[in-house]
Amino acid sequence: MIYAFNFTCDRDWDLRTLMLETYTKYSGFSSWSSVNTDVELKDYGNGAGWQASMLKLQYLKKMLSLFPVKDDDFILSVDSDVVFTSPEVFKYIRPEYGIIGIKHRPNYNSHFGDWSHMSGALIFIRGDIAKRMSALDESTLANIRFRHFKPYRITENEDVVLSYLARFCEANYFDLGTVDGLTSGDFENEIIDNRLKSFYHLNYCPIMFLGEEVTGKWDIPNVLKQKGIEL
Repeated sequence: MIYAFNFTCDRDWDLRTLMLETYTKYSGFSSWSSVNTDVELKDYGNGAGWQASMLKLQYLKKMLSLFPVKDDDFILSVDSDVVFTSPEVFKYIRPEYGIIGIKHRPNYNSHFGDWSHMSGALIFIRGDIAKRMSALDESTLANIRFRHFKPYRITENEDVVLSYLARFCEANYFDLGTVDGLTSGDFENEIIDNRLKSFYHLNYCPIMFLGEEVTGKWDIPNVLKQKGIEL
């Protein structure tokens, strides 16, 4: 079972809707929670910094109270600008791994040696690891920040912090980026060529999409609707 949550804003609401529709379609799971940060979490901003990271951690903890998460289930933190186009990616969400995502390269030097975080686009955290992360008290979290992050100059963005806390809680990882043909950055051309991968992170700012002028990625869902394209 996968339980998904998402932080979004007014600007990206249509992207968020597309993400959730395609996630539900291809994952087969419908248990999710979405937060409009413009309304509910105005201190979150874009997820940069320790304070925003703690808000994301608090919501991970909230997911454990909202849903009956078992130790071998997963909680998915997913960005609004992710779109799913096949069920293939979900075949790799296996309980032998504590955290699953697209691993950043290169590695950092850290307290644990060579280490790197998962992209914030989508991070799957196994239930038992999520519970251990959520149980970390303020003293332990402060100790991690000042003894693990500061000395190694590791950035404190939410994707980095969540990944590091999972590692602190002894999660082993699986890198989705090592699976050929699973994802791509060329969403537009692969729609045109009818050779879509399994998921995409639309983390760019286009001025044109499928021949239509757009003000940014947040206009992509409307263009897809205008073109009658169903993912």
